[in-house]
Amino acid sequence: MKTLSLWRLGWLAPAALAACAANHPQVPATAGKVTPQMRSGSPELRTYQLADWIAPDDRTLIVNSVDRSLFRARFKHQCTGLRLVDTIAFIVETPPQVEKYQGVVLPNGTRCAFTSVTRLETAAPARSKDGAATENP
Repeated sequence: MKTLSLWRLGWLAPAALAACAANHPQVPATAGKVTPQMRSGSPELRTYQLADWIAPDDRTLIVNSVDRSLFRARFKHQCTGLRLVDTIAFIVETPPQVEKYQGVVLPNGTRCAFTSVTRLETAAPARSKDGAATENP
């Protein structure tokens, strides 16, 4: 009886190893070029069409592009530590277009993929009758 049980287990081990070694579909890695780590407002950001960035929380990144357009990037998952870092790298395609950025890489190597990048509408300043911009009280 013991021999029969060992024989049954004998064919099960190679089958299990083959299943482990089989090529399983992987979650696609975020493709694209990873920029160097850059501080908000650094001159290097201009190379990637960016002026500065701010992270109000670990799920949102607000980016100001060189043409002064604002973009809100939302992450697929919480990007833990984003608010605490002073540099980030962006995952970009060539040529760099803010709307097509794929995510960021934190200094510790954590990759955070964007779920969306949306251009924010900004209100134009109010104008007086003589055409000068006025401030709202």
